Amino acid sequence: MNLFSHKKASALTRGFVIALMMLTLIGGQFLIGQPARAETQQHRWAGDVPIMQGWKIEPELGFAFDSPNGRIVMIFASTSADQDEIMAFYGQTLAQLGWTGGAGNWVRDAEKLVIGEVQTARGALWRLMLQPR
Repeated sequence: MNLFSHKKASALTRGFVIALMMLTLIGGQFLIGQPARAETQQHRWAGDVPIMQGWKIEPELGFAFDSPNGRIVMIFASTSADQDEIMAFYGQTLAQLGWTGGAGNWVRDAEKLVIGEVQTARGALWRLMLQPR
């Protein structure tokens, strides 16, 4: 007498394949690391410009290139944060990176960074513009 009928063998095979797939998915998370659950200041950068937590970057509006005088980077983002929160974040964060200034205008070496709210066809966005001084 056959211990496993065709149906039992098929069910066991399916169960084994499903269990193997689950272990692969779970094990893969441990091998590659857990996906980030929340953004942190240390993980949000566009080039070497820090991006405030909660900002949604509009990639199709921005650009970056090197000019003969230095690099030019323009980033557009939307956020629900108010101006005081934004300027406080950038004032503190940029100072730690060697920038001086405030109120939307910072300088470091031969570059300047200007951050301000602009009106676009999409509505109000924040613009970060890095350029030579």
